[in-house]
Amino acid sequence: MEPIAKKFALAASSMLLAASAFGATTIGNTSADDATLDAQSADAFVFTSGWNPQAGMAGNTSGFGTAFDSYGSGAWTLLGKQEGGSGAGFGQNSALDFSFDVADGKTGTWTITNTSATQNISLDLVLSLKAANGASGFLFDNQTINAGQTLSGTWNIDWFTGNNKSNPGFSNLTIFGREMAAVAAVPEPGEYAMLLAGLGLLGFVARRRKAL
Repeated sequence: MEPIAKKFALAASSMLLAASAFGATTIGNTSADDATLDAQSADAFVFTSGWNPQAGMAGNTSGFGTAFDSYGSGAWTLLGKQEGGSGAGFGQNSALDFSFDVADGKTGTWTITNTSATQNISLDLVLSLKAANGASGFLFDNQTINAGQTLSGTWNIDWFTGNNKSNPGFSNLTIFGREMAAVAAVPEPGEYAMLLAGLGLLGFVARRRKAL
């Protein structure tokens, strides 16, 4: 199944209802476009009612269960969490640092920073947002963050709660990762040019000394 088709399939499979005094919490208009990173929409998403991604010491991945299995394998690890508002410099893994901003309670921005100066990092990344009695998980498959790089993204709560189908306000954020791999940074083209120029200079000096 192609990625675009997966987005709709995952959404349809997760349309659960949670009864409350104020009505049900439903998927609403939630889509993969509701979370972006480096100007790219999520590769897939799920919506699950009654799910709190922050539950437990290591977080709770039951909301996306096996829905992202076709994109990779391995256990998910808690990378960071933020409760109730904006935050910066939080992370459970020393290799990655996060910031999170809430603009109006329903939209905002987030960043991920690779703290290494020498190693690129590749991983599967899930941004999980909870609001009211529901949460969505947004998958960024095989995401690469270069050494020292900060990637910026946006988020939007687009599911419904209550009989008037309003969008609830943000409650908490939880970030998970798997298949994390560190790779030595490849020199940029400009760095190659400088290296070649340096080698050329060393060769010139060596030849001149030999001539003398």
